[in-house]
Amino acid sequence: MCTFCGSLASDRYWGWTVAEQSTDTRKPRRWLTKGVIGTFAAGALLMAVLFVGFDFVAHKTKSNEFCTSCHSMTGNFAEYQGTVHFQNRMGVQAGCSDCHVADGGLPLLADKIRASSDVFHHLIGTVGTPQKFEERREHMAHVVWDKMKANNSRECRSCHSFETMDLLSQRPGARKYHTIAMKDGATCIDCHKGIAHFLPVTTDANAGATKLQDAAKAVPASATKLFAIQTTPLFLTADTKDENQGRVMPSAPVERIGQEGDLIKVKIAGWRQDGVDKVIYFAPGKRIMSVALSDDTAKKVASGASETDAATGQKWTAASLEAYVKRDQFVDKSETLWDYAKGLMTVNCGTCHGEPDMNHFTANQWIGVVQSMQTRTSMDAEQVRMLTQYTQKHGSDMGTGQKH
Repeated sequence: MCTFCGSLASDRYWGWTVAEQSTDTRKPRRWLTKGVIGTFAAGALLMAVLFVGFDFVAHKTKSNEFCTSCHSMTGNFAEYQGTVHFQNRMGVQAGCSDCHVADGGLPLLADKIRASSDVFHHLIGTVGTPQKFEERREHMAHVVWDKMKANNSRECRSCHSFETMDLLSQRPGARKYHTIAMKDGATCIDCHKGIAHFLPVTTDANAGATKLQDAAKAVPASATKLFAIQTTPLFLTADTKDENQGRVMPSAPVERIGQEGDLIKVKIAGWRQDGVDKVIYFAPGKRIMSVALSDDTAKKVASGASETDAATGQKWTAASLEAYVKRDQFVDKSETLWDYAKGLMTVNCGTCHGEPDMNHFTANQWIGVVQSMQTRTSMDAEQVRMLTQYTQKHGSDMGTGQKH
């Protein structure tokens, strides 16, 4: 018995009975509830601050001024200033971020994270000089092109839309390719590369040419049907050094009939147009050059049967010539050549518009098409010849048996 309150000490302690102490859990529950709510509120507040802060910083760093504050971007900005995206008759400008950064949300966060890599390379000097920038231009361009291809040209479509295009008011060429793009499900970047910045001088073609050289060195001696990998001289005898006796064109087919040292003896078969003796063509009626001949070499050509081209009324005569050529200038599979030519087509034609269908033009029409476009590409004369051969031999009027 407690002498102060008259109650049993074992039954009551500081106003609670022992039973009440063991069963009353309301107070700790209240503290737990308050803790959870407080933590949640603090987390929500932190998230709100971070979101607002990120949104503020993100939009501040999307301005042209911020993008060009690094000296490595000044050249890029000068290129952009010469385009309609910077200045046009309508006064609508697409800034750096309009093309390179998502408008908001997780895509914007992803773009900003990717941009940190650009900042890193700027700081370590990867693109610190104009020369270094040009060395990296092709890599950087492909990174952007691949991203835009993957997101269906999302940034382009924030301004441009197939659904709202007035095709009838477009120029014939644009109308044609936009119609094809809508039908095939193409995306903007498939055709519109290089519209805000200079296109890179591609190294793909050089790499492809190296592969051709390697393939030519690996041709077995038993291979008889061969194809020229580039324009190469021919010789009437194995001991001559005169390289002006004739030229074998890229992809021209020849038959190996012998070998002397580094030279192989070949038979070249084709067609000559009546009155044009110094050229052997691949097929009658088709101006696909296989061999260009000197006056003296033209006299050595053996003639066969003749036929008249129904479309033009011109006479064509089967022709053949035996000569010597350098053995390391030929491969034994035409597919090796066409893989290289397809690469030229993709890099040089696919940067401005969709790659054309080979059936859009005949073999003879392709000559003018390629010539009209070559000034807009970085192809050299040899690459133009190869691409011309590829397009001609896959033209709409070339039968299956004529395509080697």
